[in-house]
Amino acid sequence: MFLYEKETDKKDNHEYIVITGFEGSAKELIIPDHIDDFPVEAIGSHAFSSRQDIEKVALPSTIRTLRSYVFHNSRSLKKISLFDSIDDYYDGVCRQCDSLEDVEITIERNWYEVIRNFLSDTDKALRFQIHISSQEKEDVEACLSFPGYVYDFNENTMARTIQFSIAGSGYAYRECVDRRKIDYRQYDNLFSKARIDGGSICEDIAIGRLLYPVELEERFKKEYENYVSDSGFAILKRLIDRAKDSDDAQKLLGSVLDLRRQGDFGSESLLTFEDQDKAMEYATSIGNPRVTSLLMEKGRNDSLCQSDYLHF
Repeated sequence: MFLYEKETDKKDNHEYIVITGFEGSAKELIIPDHIDDFPVEAIGSHAFSSRQDIEKVALPSTIRTLRSYVFHNSRSLKKISLFDSIDDYYDGVCRQCDSLEDVEITIERNWYEVIRNFLSDTDKALRFQIHISSQEKEDVEACLSFPGYVYDFNENTMARTIQFSIAGSGYAYRECVDRRKIDYRQYDNLFSKARIDGGSICEDIAIGRLLYPVELEERFKKEYENYVSDSGFAILKRLIDRAKDSDDAQKLLGSVLDLRRQGDFGSESLLTFEDQDKAMEYATSIGNPRVTSLLMEKGRNDSLCQSDYLHF
């Protein structure tokens, strides 16, 4: 049961609901858009802080305010879904949410400030699934992963100065998001820096841009394709591990297996047959029949495509 209070807006005196907490245990919270016929427009300070049960939260498009430390220290929280309706984002909303990886946001007002706010609130890696809704153009989707970074300082006692330093490409990636837009070219241009950092975040960046190529230039597309092809087995192995407990991860695995590029012999998979065979052996060894079946099906389709081309 949600706990809440009713408040009056100072500008136009309309009444609205502020969610102040939740009584009971829940892995997934879906915040209602109305309670007692009043719109739910705010989440109160510390409303869901230090909760160890909540893993997913979905906020309605009526929410305008996230007050301070809403989800602070909720260490099991993995995903937040919301809209760009947020006008007021207070400090520490997702601070110390160590498991938070995914933010799904629907853009209806061309307002990207909330993405900036989430990125400013944490120095850890975050992945954004962005649904961009437009009345003038077709709706599009983007999937952008932002690396983490380390902000450090050293005191120079002799010179009586403090020297600041930033390690990691995550801070530069965050600069790609403006209030009204995302600079996709700047984002893609930073991939070489992300590769220096290394780690699975590079895989997430490349896969996200290839699956959802919003404003993706050909030169960057080829760079991402080469990276995925070179890292094929590592990518498949990680997705297989995640697919064991997640239908979304299994769906993503299928999408990655479908990635293709134009090669010397026509359209070809980004993933080599060798990497796919190794992935199938790995899936079989850990006892995941659904994933093994998926890999066999995709491998069979690739073989048929190659056979048809050679026959032609």
